[in-house]
Amino acid sequence: MDSTFRLPDTEFDAAVVRLSRLTAGNFLVADDAPQTYEELIRQVEGQGVFIVWSGSSEQTIYSDPQINFAFRAWHDWCHWRGRHDFSPAGEIAVARMQRKQLIALYGDTPHTRLWCRIIDAEVVGQMLYRQLHGDFPADQRAFVATYLDVRAIAADTRHGRSGRQSSW
Repeated sequence: MDSTFRLPDTEFDAAVVRLSRLTAGNFLVADDAPQTYEELIRQVEGQGVFIVWSGSSEQTIYSDPQINFAFRAWHDWCHWRGRHDFSPAGEIAVARMQRKQLIALYGDTPHTRLWCRIIDAEVVGQMLYRQLHGDFPADQRAFVATYLDVRAIAADTRHGRSGRQSSW
């Protein structure tokens, strides 16, 4: 099934960079970044800086690895600020916080609702994938596009629309 969603979305990229600057500010990228919630809290509160992991940024949904790092910094800021751990419930809470921030800054439009669905795929979808498969998807862009397509098909079915064709 060819995706109806085109990634990267350069407007979403710009929103991610803006939100990372507004929240995490100047962050660092390193091979050795906090791997647990407790390490994140110690890092931020001890050194006053967010350090995000430099790995697995080749096949993301963003147009450049730097934007993926910005998303990670914004995401980690939400963990820290919201006091949400790295559990599934914590990840869901962080995704909700990120969606609310997008809507607060850019308004509630069809375009920002799509961005919110992208965040759901990036955070919640990949977390669920990792629980099932033991690792994150290698091709995150394909994963997110498929996640968005499947969710759109499910929404169409729920609402009695049949404009989309499913391959399964």
